[in-house]
Amino acid sequence: MMVAVLQAVRRGPRRRRGGRVRDDPMTLGVLAHGMPGTTLRWWYPEVWAVVLAFCTIYFYLVGPFRERHGLAPRMELPETLYFLAAMLVMFVSEGTPIHHVSEKFLFSMHMTQHVLLTMVMAPLLIRGTPGWLVSYGLRFPWLRKTLTFLTRPVIALVAFNAVNAAWHLPYFYQAVLLHHWFHIVQHVVLVITALMMWWPILSPSRELPRLPYGAQTVYIFLLLLLQLPVFAPIIFSESLFYEFYVEAPDLWGLEPLADQQLAGAVMQLGGMAIMVYFMGRAFFRWAKEETSPRLRSPERA
Repeated sequence: MMVAVLQAVRRGPRRRRGGRVRDDPMTLGVLAHGMPGTTLRWWYPEVWAVVLAFCTIYFYLVGPFRERHGLAPRMELPETLYFLAAMLVMFVSEGTPIHHVSEKFLFSMHMTQHVLLTMVMAPLLIRGTPGWLVSYGLRFPWLRKTLTFLTRPVIALVAFNAVNAAWHLPYFYQAVLLHHWFHIVQHVVLVITALMMWWPILSPSRELPRLPYGAQTVYIFLLLLLQLPVFAPIIFSESLFYEFYVEAPDLWGLEPLADQQLAGAVMQLGGMAIMVYFMGRAFFRWAKEETSPRLRSPERA
């Protein structure tokens, strides 16, 4: 079904007689992408400013703010390390040549970004968030209502998969690649829905707790199942979905169709490996919980 939708809304690449993509240097590809050898803009130092701003806010909250309001006796080192790891992943994804290559040349690199942001950075951010900070935020009724709604398992499950699928429709996806600001919007939305999706598994809050281990197992299984209609067509389709990458200047000798199939494999193997780990973790803890009632509850694990 996803194949039909993608093929129905895509614009086919312009080709010469014989089926070869037009490689004239004045094609849309070069105009939109630039030449592969131009590397001055392959790094994004402005991302450092964003990372430093987030770190400043974080250390203020877990330091002076925590002490002033008596929210916790001390700053926890593991949480701090998780947060710093999340910031490192964000910089690697958004501030290095990975971002430039994904935006200008390779679909597979763009999917690498998505895996880093949604499957690595998002869970690290949650693990780096102190439970007492969430509790403080929940004192505000509007924030409590909003977070309670957004972190409901069904809402989180549907939102993450629907948003992920929608962004891969060619109309939206090619707009993302042609407009840098829209690319930023895409990544922000993906991270927000990824945080929603991970919350029932990794929540640090007693007020908005994790699912029980048995429910986590089912929840993650459904997540994996609902992602199949997104990456399966990308892996197995014999046609190309995105004209933008078809007309991109050659980089590393990777053919567009091979790049598309590699992108689907990155989505499948990268995301699935992480989710299967957490599903196995939840399953075995659930099994132990059934035989050992004294096992720690999910919100304390």
